[in-house]
Amino acid sequence: MIEMAGFYGATISSDLVVAEDVLRRARQVDIIVAHDDVRLLGFATFTSLYPVAGLLTFTYVQQVYVGHAARRRGVAQKLMAGIAQAAKAAGSTRIEWSTSRENVAARSLYDGLGANGSDKIYYVLEGSALDQLAARGQQDA
Repeated sequence: MIEMAGFYGATISSDLVVAEDVLRRARQVDIIVAHDDVRLLGFATFTSLYPVAGLLTFTYVQQVYVGHAARRRGVAQKLMAGIAQAAKAAGSTRIEWSTSRENVAARSLYDGLGANGSDKIYYVLEGSALDQLAARGQQDA
């Protein structure tokens, strides 16, 4: 996970203990891992949500990451297959996720899975904009 954060240029708080954070959040998100006999090769985080149109459960994939040394070995495809199995077990009728337009490798993988692209726009609310919206909610309460 630390490698992934570096890959995306994110900074990690020096007081974060990743293993403890994963355990604390384990009830909020599903995590699957791919590994060989020696090391972790990749992981994916996802969760099932309700409702989507038609009042059906769907699964949202937040992250699929394969370590640099394990890329191009089918690891991401196996992770996605694991997510599909978990989604079906949870009663999901669809899986949704996003990736950047520039991530050609990921887009090729996802296209190869039979996934359809979407015209949806992905939004991010953070920093002062997040603070301001949360404050607005407190004023209305």
